[in-house]
Amino acid sequence: MGNAVNKSRRNFLRVGAAATGAVALGALDRDTSPLSGKRAHAVAIPNHKRLIVINMLGGNDWLNTLIPVTGSVAGLYLAQRPGIGFTQGQGLALTGGPGVSEYELHPSVPNLQSMWNAGDVAFVQKVGYPSQNLSHFVSEDIWSYGARNGISSLTGLAPGWVARYGNFDANNPMSLVSIGVGRRLDFAGANVSPFLVSSVASFNFDTDWHYSQNHALRLEVVQNILAMQDPAGLPGQVAASAEAAHVAAAQVQTEAVNYAAYETANSIQYPLRPGSSTSLTNMGRRMRDIALLIYGGFDTSVFYTGYGGFDTHSDQAARHASLLQELDDALGVFRQDVTTQDAGGGSPNIWNNLAIVVISEFGRRNFENGSDGTDHGHGGCVIVAGGAVNNPGIHGDALVDADMNASHLPYSTDFRDIYRNLLGPHMQSTNVAQIFPEAQPINSTISVI
Repeated sequence: MGNAVNKSRRNFLRVGAAATGAVALGALDRDTSPLSGKRAHAVAIPNHKRLIVINMLGGNDWLNTLIPVTGSVAGLYLAQRPGIGFTQGQGLALTGGPGVSEYELHPSVPNLQSMWNAGDVAFVQKVGYPSQNLSHFVSEDIWSYGARNGISSLTGLAPGWVARYGNFDANNPMSLVSIGVGRRLDFAGANVSPFLVSSVASFNFDTDWHYSQNHALRLEVVQNILAMQDPAGLPGQVAASAEAAHVAAAQVQTEAVNYAAYETANSIQYPLRPGSSTSLTNMGRRMRDIALLIYGGFDTSVFYTGYGGFDTHSDQAARHASLLQELDDALGVFRQDVTTQDAGGGSPNIWNNLAIVVISEFGRRNFENGSDGTDHGHGGCVIVAGGAVNNPGIHGDALVDADMNASHLPYSTDFRDIYRNLLGPHMQSTNVAQIFPEAQPINSTISVI
């Protein structure tokens, strides 16, 4: 008997441990159980500040994203890239303030151009960190830590910059969400387990299709067991954790159904994979999941997602165009989605309180290689988009001839200063100095929010 009880306890402990990601959704309404029949939609939270981080994994070619098209810099750019460079007029024109006419956008990003024209986009040029490292893994870790010298400079603090923000300013179960990129180091050390899913659709109750008619009964039995004071001698907090996880799964399912109906009613269609009528692109699915959780009223502060393929050492032209189009298509529908939610009542003001930051671990070299691609570089670029952008335009030091004559672009804006601007003025954190405690050789004044 003792062995049976111990085995039962171990099984429930495993359930409790596995449930931490599920519990991160939080229980908005404990009556929203799979058996309660309650299907009320939780309206998006009004005036809630949100940050969406999109990571272009592999090292995006920023020179072919924000393209120099006038003056001697453009001439040097084309001399370095005779096969993959863009001449003036091949990209998408930018309108606005001083210096803007010197650049065009890659032709695959018309939705980003539209957001630019609406005053909702800022680019920051020549972004990096001291003593740039050309290893994907090392550079990704530096961006994830938000620290050039790694955890040795973060004594007593969480290693990940997102985790540190959560621990200081958003220490709630649903505050930090990772979709499609796993548990990145950005989340390491969070006091509350972040919600980590490959997709929201995968966060579901499994049905035994051999006995599908028994599904509701099985759910009821599980709910009744979890509601017991001390099931199988299990500590109360673990039982509560498992029960909250079960309720959370029901909440996500409920909001997924509500959101699908909203999508249909408002003709919102995220981009599909070529040749498919049902399967979304990676970024289409991920941005849809973010919109679904916003629609569901979950109080997330930071969403983190991304996609790979940007290590374009060969055949870059077509690959890069496809990668940028995947992002642009998803961003275009996402903007339509949340502005439709804004117009749907309740004055949630989602778009104007939202910032999207697009990052990559480094840029590419100035010159093309012998395989019609580009190799690892140093200084890159960062895009900040959304209604929260109050200072649109091109920021950071302008490109000069010396930059283009070198093999790599230098850095003159530290990536941590962009993070500071996002967490301080945008997310209204008063703990930015503690979140990014390292001294920097360059302290750049960046104000896009």
